Amino acid sequence: MRPRVVVYVSADELAQMRREAARRRVSLSRYAKERLTPSPEAGGAALNGGGSAAEQRRDDGVYKLIVERADGLGDNLRTLIVMLDQLVLSTLTHLPEIPLAQQAERLTAGARCHASWRQEAARLIEQMRADTAAGQPSATNGHGAHA
Repeated sequence: MRPRVVVYVSADELAQMRREAARRRVSLSRYAKERLTPSPEAGGAALNGGGSAAEQRRDDGVYKLIVERADGLGDNLRTLIVMLDQLVLSTLTHLPEIPLAQQAERLTAGARCHASWRQEAARLIEQMRADTAAGQPSATNGHGAHA
């Protein structure tokens, strides 16, 4: 049996460690061990213990900003997933069944409309990328719709 080490951390520190362990897809124990053990890439210094205090503060600040940004993006992604799920449910609930005699022509029309929708989406994404690269604000309202 391996020896056990007990470390006391605040609730915020524990939450941050759990988020990072989940992001890396490792157990909390493995994440803590990786943070405490020397790494060959760091020249034998511990991942969290090398460098000056100023470097450590800078690294902590950058890490905090990255975690906050990733959490925000994750929240946005979860919102989009729920919205998409609700759209599919609403669509499937309200659209009537297609009669067998009309299925072929409806599939053709649906494929045509879908291809047109995808082309428009690709055009909007390219326009937003070009605007961002040029330093201009996007022409959308933040939800993908034009203002």
